[in-house]
Amino acid sequence: MPKLSDSLSCSARWELAVQTIPPARLARAFAANVGQIYDRREFDDLARQVRDLYDRDAPERAADFQVRLDRRLYDRYHAPVTWDVASPPAA
Repeated sequence: MPKLSDSLSCSARWELAVQTIPPARLARAFAANVGQIYDRREFDDLARQVRDLYDRDAPERAADFQVRLDRRLYDRYHAPVTWDVASPPAA
């Protein structure tokens, strides 16, 4: 029998995650899986998306996620997330 979560889009799953999972716990999960994503840019992009989702409802939770994730990455000998990325120029 399929799970209810299987019927949700990926973006809906992330929205639900930031509503139910504290920033510290989600930052810990991200840092634990940093090596599982081959392209570090994709990891950073996903981290920025999650931070932005936290920021919509509570900017302090977004800041907490960002600080805790960078600290955990540092503890694991990884570079921090590239948080500020300029948008590509419009064509």
